[in-house]
Amino acid sequence: MFQNNGMQEYSLDNKTENLNEFQEREEIEESIPLEFEGGFEKGVLIVYEGQTLSQELSDLLFKILNAVGCSLKDIALLSNDQLGSTGLEVIQSLGPEKVIVFGNLKHELMGYKRKNYEIQMLEGVEYLFADDLDAINENKNLKISLWTQLQTLFNISKK
Repeated sequence: MFQNNGMQEYSLDNKTENLNEFQEREEIEESIPLEFEGGFEKGVLIVYEGQTLSQELSDLLFKILNAVGCSLKDIALLSNDQLGSTGLEVIQSLGPEKVIVFGNLKHELMGYKRKNYEIQMLEGVEYLFADDLDAINENKNLKISLWTQLQTLFNISKK
């Protein structure tokens, strides 16, 4: 009986410690704003692998966005480096409607990925994971796979 009470106390203390750590982490994340390029008017968050985009890859991305009726004012564009170690809570606090990830990021966001070019709905947000922009730029089949899914994601009638 005495051991059982001791275990319950340990469990409660442990939960309190975890809650305190979570609250401290949350306060730190709230104090570090997530900086992105774009106006985010349509609630589309785009994250790409790497620090910056070359002019060629930037042109490709904006050609893709234009094809789905988006421009820089409609999206939030983030590099993997800008995303850094911010938690999912920071991304969720932005309130995106759609999240498109290009490449393999070292971020907990990748836990949502099942496979590339498959749209999934999680907690009211649509996610699409794709290869990195460099690979898409070099491979016609990847461009076709991306375009097929983007048509669905943005409700574009197939022509």
